[in-house]
Amino acid sequence: MIQNIISTLNDIARESDITIIQVHASASDPDVAIVEDKVIFMNNAFHTSFSYAFRLAHELAHLLNVDTSGQGAYAFSPYSRKIEERRAHEYAAMTLAGLFFSDTPIEYRNYFDFMDILGLPASFEDIARDAVMNAI
Repeated sequence: MIQNIISTLNDIARESDITIIQVHASASDPDVAIVEDKVIFMNNAFHTSFSYAFRLAHELAHLLNVDTSGQGAYAFSPYSRKIEERRAHEYAAMTLAGLFFSDTPIEYRNYFDFMDILGLPASFEDIARDAVMNAI
């Protein structure tokens, strides 16, 4: 299932004329989205609990939502308090919840499993709960 979701995210990028480049950099180098060039660099060696799918959806959010902060680049930073990062987390969770639960009645949705599959920490509980319960 997760591979199908990643494939769908890749399709969204392609349809939006966003290029995704796979890199193998240092384990401490995060994924990066370059707004002006519509490019995402996904570091396959990045050491984090966050799943590739969540990280990709997060970076797509920066390019699809055209963040208005004026930043030219965004590096994946899950614990940043910047509003742009919070919005990207929310967009990623909502997008992924829609893909995971589109055919699942609300009473059968489990946001804890969703968090576990995506490697989301407890601090993301409110984002995950809202996304899962409101996914269409």
